[in-house]
Amino acid sequence: MHSSEAGITETANSWSRTLGMTLRPWSGYSPLSLILRGAVQIAISIFFLVFAMRLLSADEDNAQALRYLSGTAVIVLVSAAIVALLGAVRIVIGVLDLLTSRTVVGTVMSMSDRRFLDFLPEQLEHVIFARGQGIDRRRVRTEVVLSTTSGQRQWTVRKRALRTSLRPGTTVRLTVTPLAGYVSSVETLPPHPGL
Repeated sequence: MHSSEAGITETANSWSRTLGMTLRPWSGYSPLSLILRGAVQIAISIFFLVFAMRLLSADEDNAQALRYLSGTAVIVLVSAAIVALLGAVRIVIGVLDLLTSRTVVGTVMSMSDRRFLDFLPEQLEHVIFARGQGIDRRRVRTEVVLSTTSGQRQWTVRKRALRTSLRPGTTVRLTVTPLAGYVSSVETLPPHPGL
């Protein structure tokens, strides 16, 4: 990795850690899960695309009803096309991640549950995010931050079984995917002097 690329990655990781969110699309999902979810998304979209096409081609005696159906059909058609496109992107990311997983060695700097904007004071978070009876519905994700030879890097760990091996100060080898940041395995190593 060139120094300018490392600087961009480090800056993105820094902002991501500060905001309590990840900049990776579909962070932490396994490649097979992405492929399956994308296929289901496309199948549902095809159903709605066919439904919208039939609405557009419907013969109706009432001109007012036909205008209403046409407007609704166009909205359904555009929405379904966008959802199908996102499903296709999800499948592409899943396939690329399936083919390009890699290993990363580093020392665990931190392991914590994160929420979007969790750096704000607790009272302000409550005002912004609490709904109903004070329930905060932000998604919680478990973030591991590693100190590697190329700087600090972070990933979202979804598998509960892997979290137990990730304690601060432990040197580990992670098998990760580059796009979704999925951690598929953790191997504890003896301390490495260069990390």
